Amino acid sequence: MKKLTAFIVLLLAAWTFAKEVTQVVTRIKSGGASVYKSEQDEDKTVDLGAGDEVTILKQGKARSMIKTSQSIKGWVDNGNIERVKITSGGTHNLKDVEVVGWLDNPSAVYILDNTNPDLNALPIDRNFMNEIVEKKDREEVERSYDEN
Repeated sequence: MKKLTAFIVLLLAAWTFAKEVTQVVTRIKSGGASVYKSEQDEDKTVDLGAGDEVTILKQGKARSMIKTSQSIKGWVDNGNIERVKITSGGTHNLKDVEVVGWLDNPSAVYILDNTNPDLNALPIDRNFMNEIVEKKDREEVERSYDEN
């Protein structure tokens, strides 16, 4: 009986941790946004970057009053704010997602969700030239390891 009770407790604990956790976050859309002093004023106080999380204090017709994580309050155009559901855990079904990639050319393989019109690709522009200490071609490397 004790083994059955322990098994049920472990099963419930595993089920609790395996559930998806969905959180709704309000953030600034790509391209950033300007924060204004009042709803109709054109005097900017600060510029926010894309992805900055904000809290909506008051919803207006054209602008909403927001508060940033740095406690900056002001008005932002409604077109620059988006609510995003962030899901962690669980499983993801890629059945309806098109996988695009070209393996004959050394390039990244992309998984695109074409249902989201606001999808922006992340730029991959890292340069490793500063990490290269010396230049060696393939034959030099093979000779140094007695592979040739």
